[in-house]
Amino acid sequence: MLEFWYSDKCSRQLKLMVCIATCVIIYLCSTVQPLSAVFTGISVGIGMAVHGLRALNLKIAVDNPYKKGFAILILIMPLMALISLMSVLPAQHKLMLAIQAIGFAAIGLFLLSGFPKRRFD
Repeated sequence: MLEFWYSDKCSRQLKLMVCIATCVIIYLCSTVQPLSAVFTGISVGIGMAVHGLRALNLKIAVDNPYKKGFAILILIMPLMALISLMSVLPAQHKLMLAIQAIGFAAIGLFLLSGFPKRRFD
Protein backbone atom coordinates (compact mmCIF):
# COMPACT_ATOMS: atom_id res chain seq x y z
CA MET A 1 0.00 0.00 0.00
CA LEU A 2 2.81 2.40 0.85
CA GLU A 3 4.55 1.61 -2.42
CA PHE A 4 1.47 2.75 -4.33
CA TRP A 5 1.08 5.85 -2.15
CA TYR A 6 4.66 6.93 -2.89
CA SER A 7 4.61 5.92 -6.58
CA ASP A 8 3.92 8.18 -9.53
CA LYS A 9 0.72 6.21 -10.21
CA CYS A 10 -0.90 7.83 -7.19
CA SER A 11 -1.80 11.32 -8.40
CA ARG A 12 -2.11 14.41 -6.23
CA GLN A 13 -5.86 14.42 -6.83
CA LEU A 14 -6.19 10.87 -5.54
CA LYS A 15 -4.09 11.72 -2.49
CA LEU A 16 -6.29 14.75 -1.83
CA MET A 17 -9.46 12.67 -2.10
CA VAL A 18 -8.08 10.10 0.32
CA CYS A 19 -7.09 12.86 2.77
CA ILE A 20 -10.55 14.43 2.59
CA ALA A 21 -12.27 11.05 3.04
CA THR A 22 -10.07 10.32 6.05
CA CYS A 23 -10.93 13.68 7.60
CA VAL A 24 -14.65 13.07 7.03
CA ILE A 25 -14.43 9.65 8.70
CA ILE A 26 -12.54 11.14 11.64
CA TYR A 27 -15.15 13.90 11.96
CA LEU A 28 -18.08 11.46 11.86
CA CYS A 29 -16.48 9.27 14.52
CA SER A 30 -15.69 12.30 16.67
CA THR A 31 -19.37 13.22 16.79
CA VAL A 32 -19.90 10.08 18.88
CA GLN A 33 -16.86 10.60 21.12
CA PRO A 34 -13.82 12.76 20.33
CA LEU A 35 -10.31 11.40 20.76
CA SER A 36 -8.28 13.22 23.40
CA ALA A 37 -5.46 15.51 22.35
CA VAL A 38 -2.78 13.23 23.80
CA PHE A 39 -3.96 10.21 21.82
CA THR A 40 -4.34 12.37 18.72
CA GLY A 41 -0.74 13.57 19.01
CA ILE A 42 0.54 10.04 19.54
CA SER A 43 -1.42 8.82 16.51
CA VAL A 44 -0.07 11.58 14.26
CA GLY A 45 3.42 10.78 15.55
CA ILE A 46 2.97 7.12 14.60
CA GLY A 47 2.01 8.15 11.07
CA MET A 48 5.04 10.43 10.82
CA ALA A 49 7.24 7.61 12.09
CA VAL A 50 5.97 5.36 9.29
CA HIS A 51 7.18 7.94 6.77
CA GLY A 52 10.52 8.28 8.56
CA LEU A 53 11.07 4.52 8.68
CA ARG A 54 10.30 4.24 4.98
CA ALA A 55 12.78 7.01 4.19
CA LEU A 56 15.43 5.18 6.21
CA ASN A 57 14.62 1.94 4.42
CA LEU A 58 15.24 3.60 1.06
CA LYS A 59 18.72 4.64 2.20
CA ILE A 60 19.80 1.06 2.95
CA ALA A 61 21.64 -0.61 0.07
CA VAL A 62 19.79 -3.42 -1.69
CA ASP A 63 22.57 -5.95 -1.03
CA ASN A 64 22.70 -5.16 2.69
CA PRO A 65 21.83 -8.25 4.78
CA TYR A 66 19.71 -6.13 7.13
CA LYS A 67 17.43 -4.81 4.37
CA LYS A 68 14.84 -7.58 4.74
CA GLY A 69 14.82 -7.33 8.53
CA PHE A 70 14.32 -3.58 8.36
CA ALA A 71 11.41 -4.07 5.93
CA ILE A 72 9.78 -6.37 8.48
CA LEU A 73 10.45 -3.80 11.20
CA ILE A 74 8.67 -1.14 9.12
CA LEU A 75 5.60 -3.37 8.94
CA ILE A 76 5.53 -4.59 12.55
CA MET A 77 6.57 -1.49 14.50
CA PRO A 78 3.70 0.86 13.51
CA LEU A 79 1.16 -1.94 13.91
CA MET A 80 2.40 -2.70 17.41
CA ALA A 81 2.34 1.00 18.27
CA LEU A 82 -1.26 1.35 17.06
CA ILE A 83 -2.35 -1.84 18.83
CA SER A 84 -0.72 -0.61 22.04
CA LEU A 85 -2.44 2.75 21.66
CA MET A 86 -5.80 1.09 21.08
CA SER A 87 -5.38 -1.06 24.17
CA VAL A 88 -5.18 2.01 26.43
CA LEU A 89 -8.14 3.84 24.87
CA PRO A 90 -11.17 4.34 27.13
CA ALA A 91 -13.65 1.45 27.03
CA GLN A 92 -16.66 3.56 26.09
CA HIS A 93 -16.99 3.84 22.27
CA LYS A 94 -13.63 2.13 21.81
CA LEU A 95 -14.31 1.35 18.14
CA MET A 96 -14.95 5.01 17.29
CA LEU A 97 -11.79 6.05 19.13
CA ALA A 98 -9.75 3.34 17.40
CA ILE A 99 -10.98 4.49 13.98
CA GLN A 100 -9.97 8.05 14.85
CA ALA A 101 -6.54 6.89 16.02
CA ILE A 102 -5.94 5.04 12.76
CA GLY A 103 -7.22 8.03 10.81
CA PHE A 104 -4.91 10.45 12.59
CA ALA A 105 -1.97 8.09 12.00
CA ALA A 106 -2.87 8.17 8.31
CA ILE A 107 -3.05 11.99 8.42
CA GLY A 108 0.46 12.07 9.92
CA LEU A 109 1.69 9.94 7.03
CA PHE A 110 -0.17 12.08 4.50
CA LEU A 111 1.34 15.29 5.84
CA LEU A 112 4.93 14.16 5.48
CA SER A 113 4.53 12.16 2.28
CA GLY A 114 3.45 15.22 0.33
CA PHE A 115 6.56 17.29 1.00
CA PRO A 116 9.31 15.44 -0.94
CA LYS A 117 7.70 16.13 -4.31
CA ARG A 118 6.30 19.53 -3.37
CA ARG A 119 7.47 22.43 -5.49
CA PHE A 120 7.28 25.94 -4.07
CA ASP A 121 7.33 28.41 -6.96
